[in-house]
Amino acid sequence: MNLRRPPRSPQSRVDQGGVRLDLLDAVFDSYLEWRDESRAVAESYRCWQTSARADREDAFARYVAALDREEHAARDYGNSVEQARG
Repeated sequence: MNLRRPPRSPQSRVDQGGVRLDLLDAVFDSYLEWRDESRAVAESYRCWQTSARADREDAFARYVAALDREEHAARDYGNSVEQARG
């Protein structure tokens, strides 16, 4: 599942406490991306573990690729949190 919010209007970029809402949106979006990739890792691991012997090599390659995507998404999520902290 890939959830995205509609863009905010320019006048809603800062809330009453001075928080930049575009940064919070970026953090939330990157969290959702990481969560999706994390689920994909779990699914590809399950597929690898239950695959037939003839399919294990391909299933393992898909699992490793999912791990790489999840690692990239986790890094992006961490970067967006750091950017939001300012």
